[in-house]
Amino acid sequence: MPISRLPAAVRSPAFGLAALGGLLAAIAVAAPAQAATAWTTLATPNRGNYSNEIFGTAALSPTTAWAVGSWYDVASAAPRTLVERWNGAAWTTVTSPNSTSFYNELRDVDATSATDAWAVGYANGSSGVNGAPRNPLAMHWNGAAWSIVATPQPGIQSRDLYGVKAFSAGDAWAVGWYYEANFTADALALHWNGSAWSQVATPGPGTRGNALTAVSGAAANDVWAVGYYNDTTDARGLTHPLAMRYNGAAWVNTPMPQTSAGGYLRSVTAVSANDVWAVGSKNGYSTPVAYHWDGSAWAEVPTAAPGGSGGNNLFYGVAGTASGQVWAVGYKSTGSGPAPLTQRWNGTTFANETVPAPALGGQLYAVAATSGPTVFAAGTQTGYVDGAFADQTLSIRGTGS
Repeated sequence: MPISRLPAAVRSPAFGLAALGGLLAAIAVAAPAQAATAWTTLATPNRGNYSNEIFGTAALSPTTAWAVGSWYDVASAAPRTLVERWNGAAWTTVTSPNSTSFYNELRDVDATSATDAWAVGYANGSSGVNGAPRNPLAMHWNGAAWSIVATPQPGIQSRDLYGVKAFSAGDAWAVGWYYEANFTADALALHWNGSAWSQVATPGPGTRGNALTAVSGAAANDVWAVGYYNDTTDARGLTHPLAMRYNGAAWVNTPMPQTSAGGYLRSVTAVSANDVWAVGSKNGYSTPVAYHWDGSAWAEVPTAAPGGSGGNNLFYGVAGTASGQVWAVGYKSTGSGPAPLTQRWNGTTFANETVPAPALGGQLYAVAATSGPTVFAAGTQTGYVDGAFADQTLSIRGTGS
């Protein structure tokens, strides 16, 4: 059967080399160690009294950032797009459109300037989480308002966009996946040329399905997309990490370290052409994993033990500004529920960082880094609203050297 939508518990959205390989990878990217990041919680608005979730974030500067996701509208009986903006002092909600009257959700956002930003996700044409037809959703910020921009609709169903990267007003990428007519999942890559989105062919190593979850790049002719794939010979639920590179002319598959345990890639950040990081989970959702591209090959880099006490421990997002300034975020399971997980590559190793713990638990889905460095991580926390538990928005900011 084809790759299916990730379970709600691990939404929104690996494998290791031998120990010696991981050690060599760590040495290869070593840089002077940096001090730990200081994290604080930022107040974020919520719409309505039910579920509010942030899945993507982007930062232009310490005083300009975006966060996107969804909120549950009782009147529509469905999630609706959620967009929030940071002005250096506070997060505020910005009006955003919906393409249908049913399920609409934004998964990622990126910006090149105060007047050029993209947010992507998906929208259903009928009720329910997987209401058909399910189509890509792309919207653009022109400095004054968000508006929906048409995208190609390949395949027959489940056309989802999970990641976006903008290089300029006339050059952006969005990635995800869709179902072919035979219900095989295909990786989806869309390119914006300044006037329209068009589909660009991608390699598909998986014989059963291929999916992309994130995109980043050091330059317009050096773009990375990551995700996962599976084969017809794989056991049910087994997936493998997938990474592909756009060289200015075509997308090319780049081999990832593989093991029989399986895993997912959920995020990628390109610090430079020879310094790219991808994160996710291995052994299903149980173990966070990080990989590094040194300009010639991918290698697994050991991560710190998350310290959780439950079965799910994984990275959802990664961002970096320099070789010793890379952050990976996600969540770890504890006896009382999920707790935010943040680790920093400080030039020599990944180390756990202390972040504010929401009283009722929470998880981080995305992270963005900018000058300073200033780091914005976002996700959800459990709140208690009008006598009931509900997901609420979560934003934390990190500062350091």
